Amino acid sequence: MLTHVAAIFRRELSSYFDSPLAYIVIPVFLVLVGGFSLYFQDLLGGGLATMRPVFFWASVFMLLLIPAITMRLFSEEHRLGSIELLVTLPVGEQAIVLGKFLAAFTLVAVAIAMTLTYPITLMFLSDVDLGPIFGGYVGLLGLGAAFTAIGTATSVGTRNQIVAFLLALGICTLPFASGFALSQVPAAILPLIQFLSFETHFNNLARGVIDSRDLIFYASIVALFLHIAVFGLERRRLK
Repeated sequence: MLTHVAAIFRRELSSYFDSPLAYIVIPVFLVLVGGFSLYFQDLLGGGLATMRPVFFWASVFMLLLIPAITMRLFSEEHRLGSIELLVTLPVGEQAIVLGKFLAAFTLVAVAIAMTLTYPITLMFLSDVDLGPIFGGYVGLLGLGAAFTAIGTATSVGTRNQIVAFLLALGICTLPFASGFALSQVPAAILPLIQFLSFETHFNNLARGVIDSRDLIFYASIVALFLHIAVFGLERRRLK
């Protein structure tokens, strides 16, 4: 299985860099994150450098970046008619889904890694607390993995890339944005909404506290939606 996963991973990752996609979405993401972080908030406020504005805007714009990356994972196969060939190959659905997911997540990780220029620059300008920076990047990777798994699952279900993009955007936005409306949530269901909120778990990590519960939450979301994607492919193979 690992051989098949690696082959699909290499094929999918190379397709990103053989097309304009990677060279468009990553620079746009970096410009938006940098521009909004510098324009709306002071990275050197109070004399102590902080990455919180960068992490906030990165998490927000990942809502657009990741569906744009994942929308083509299976929708493109549908459009080209190659999905039928793909599901008839002697390769398990798990290997297909995992290989495509890892390729998309690698591209997301590259985009996140390119924001490291911000903390490196801040280190030369002011005192920096490395704990929240490390935790923030762990949070971004966890959030990115969850968004990527959701995008993978939505792409399996439709041949239209725009529909796949909108579905992924909607599903990712709801549990992420719910964290900003906790004050409006009835007390009876507040603990449940807090637990299901992507933003709550991300903020916990961005404070520099690496709690296994937050990591397990993101891992569970990834496992759930990759399982949904595998189920969708299995249904197609049985048709």
